Amino acid sequence: MVFDWSDFYTAQSGRGVRPTFTRGLEAWQGDRPGDAIDLGCGDGIETLRLAENGWHVVAIDADPEVEKRVGATVGAELADRVEVRCAPFESLGALPESDFVYAGFALPFCDAGHFPYLWADIRDALRPGAVFAGQLFGPHDEWYGRPGMNFHDRAGVEAMLTGLDVVELAEEDRRGMSFEGPKHWHVFHIVARA
Repeated sequence: MVFDWSDFYTAQSGRGVRPTFTRGLEAWQGDRPGDAIDLGCGDGIETLRLAENGWHVVAIDADPEVEKRVGATVGAELADRVEVRCAPFESLGALPESDFVYAGFALPFCDAGHFPYLWADIRDALRPGAVFAGQLFGPHDEWYGRPGMNFHDRAGVEAMLTGLDVVELAEEDRRGMSFEGPKHWHVFHIVARA
């Protein structure tokens, strides 16, 4: 799938943090900020919110402009709390242990053949009590079958969450807008605690 991430992030400029991110942070029960990973960090909006609240963040995105884009969003005063990595999901390997892993509308853009390894790395990165928040796409999504993406039915999503305390698993199956225009969305919004 060919997707111009730089244009997408420019078009998303000025958005607020996503609701699933907020619910994920609310589900975290630690007494102080810890270590976080922002997978598919894009423009760095959620990375900024984490850093502002005292978290140390590893922000990861495949867009070649990610360092510049996140650096501009976070600013020099919070730069010591953020480590930016430019890498596609397919080449990440092991992730650092973390208290919060956020993947806002990012995981579906990992190649289906590699996705099980990425999901295993995410699970391995979750410390006891850590929270995962993010989305997966379902088989009714209009983009179903596009190369370089992965899709899961509800039973598959529930199986992936086995062993986690599922705080939220909300399913959307509706028409809406995307960067490319109108589309049918089939999305699972997930908040789960290790």
